[in-house]
Amino acid sequence: MSKRLAAVLAAAAALVCTAAASADNGPTPLAPDDAAALIAAPGTSGLSATAAVDPATAFAAANADGADTSIASDFTVEQATGVSAATHASSSAPSPDVVFSKPACWGDQGWWSWGTWPYEQKIIDTTYWCAVYGVKITLRTSSVTTDGDICGVNWRAGQLIGGGVGFASFTERSSAGFACPTVVPWITLHPSHHLDIRRDDRGGAAIVGTG
Repeated sequence: MSKRLAAVLAAAAALVCTAAASADNGPTPLAPDDAAALIAAPGTSGLSATAAVDPATAFAAANADGADTSIASDFTVEQATGVSAATHASSSAPSPDVVFSKPACWGDQGWWSWGTWPYEQKIIDTTYWCAVYGVKITLRTSSVTTDGDICGVNWRAGQLIGGGVGFASFTERSSAGFACPTVVPWITLHPSHHLDIRRDDRGGAAIVGTG
């Protein structure tokens, strides 16, 4: 066997070994410019169909660790979710529908994923909310999670940016900051994003903003 052929075969074997190692250890970081291009590539989004949930499910979500929860001031969490009958704590005389209507509750999950493989940066908003139907929101509770192949997460947060309990709708902003490694050990890219979803007192939901 010639030295040249031997060198070609050795190089091919090295590539196979490298590919196998990458498959075992996950995606391999890319050069900074290539990584930046994939981080900035158009992504995908989705919003699950809103589903009616029973009071116990909404109550459990409102009490989950780390949940961002708000309850109407004139309701307890049990009343706001319909676990127990609502009585009005306000000094002003409420309308009959507010006193006697049992709240309805819903749940859904919205998400937005920026970039493309292996540099996806995905924010997931899981929210449950309850309302006296067509009157006002009585409870909202949201949690923010993230996902991706190679990008880690530095922080995540949920924030009410419009409406809220006592109103006919609310808009929740779910945000996260990511840490995306490159092949250069000391260069990590740090994109951050947000997802805004509006939900209303009739069980409606829509993505209304991203960035």
